[in-house]
Amino acid sequence: MIELHNLTKSYRTRAGRHYVFKDLNVTIPTRANVALLGRNGAGKSTLMRILGGIDYPDSGKVISDVSISWPLALSGGFQGSLSGRENAKFVCRIYGKETELESKLAFIKEFSGIEE
Repeated sequence: MIELHNLTKSYRTRAGRHYVFKDLNVTIPTRANVALLGRNGAGKSTLMRILGGIDYPDSGKVISDVSISWPLALSGGFQGSLSGRENAKFVCRIYGKETELESKLAFIKEFSGIEE
């Protein structure tokens, strides 16, 4: 089951604070098929990033007894809000390769020619 309790997410804009959603409450039963529909800018991707653990709400909680992963097709796996190390850790976690993180980081550093 996935439960969202009073979830709020906003961004600062030049015009002031823009709320993507405010005090959102949802319960999704285990094994339920759910479609997330909305116009551009409605907050679908923001909600998916929060559910996947790569973005954080301003307030509220996500409670889950299942593993939730970010749909990689939406961004090719790269998350601009994360560091290179955090991106590598994120992808390793999604593919169940967390134990290989250090060897993957060493490979990335050697391949790219950059240091931390």
